[in-house]
Amino acid sequence: MNLVDKLILSVKRRESPPARVAHDVYRWLERWRVPENEMTRTLYRTLYYAHDMYEGARELIGGKLVFEPMVRARVHSVGEGTRFAALPYIVGHAKITIGANCTFNYFKVDSGHFVDEPELVIGDRCYFSTGVIFSVNQRITLGNNIGVAAGSVISDSGNHPSDAEARARGDDMSVDEIAPVTIEDNVWIGRNCQIHKGVTIGRGAVVAGGSVVVSDVPAGALAMGVPARFVKQPVTSK
Repeated sequence: MNLVDKLILSVKRRESPPARVAHDVYRWLERWRVPENEMTRTLYRTLYYAHDMYEGARELIGGKLVFEPMVRARVHSVGEGTRFAALPYIVGHAKITIGANCTFNYFKVDSGHFVDEPELVIGDRCYFSTGVIFSVNQRITLGNNIGVAAGSVISDSGNHPSDAEARARGDDMSVDEIAPVTIEDNVWIGRNCQIHKGVTIGRGAVVAGGSVVVSDVPAGALAMGVPARFVKQPVTSK
């Protein structure tokens, strides 16, 4: 244990008079707060709004002058009005096509070497919260007006062989184990969902937060659970 750690431990244990004084001062500082009156409220309200303006300006200027030009130079195409609040992390050679008027927070695209030109296609007016991951080894297609909440993962493969012996040998996944993912218009995907290979999510469906989708979701349905099941079946016309 070094000297600094010993001093900190001594203060926490109040092992000597100086340590007890230091401990008491620390506890007093924890309880103390800036006096609240009209003057301090006005001052800190002004500071709060100034911080808000700074953060908003930083995001806007960073997006327009740094993030958006870098993304447009990196991907195949980006539609008008699409904005990036953070710089994405793009690994591999996927062909990425993004529609118009989309909003992206931080996201990641990871593509492997199994297909010559894997594709990620995103339609118009889509919204992606922070931490969304696309694992693209063949094709992932998203339609228009789609929302994806934070921490969700959309993948067209498992990124490793399904056979245990093949994994033990360190073999690559075969192309046969990749299956495209299609998410149709007006779908909402909740927080921390996993959308697995070969899945089609129908128009207007909702996937509840934390769900693991391993089979198709009909249009208009509500899917929930691990694995996801239909809590609300779509309404069909007679």
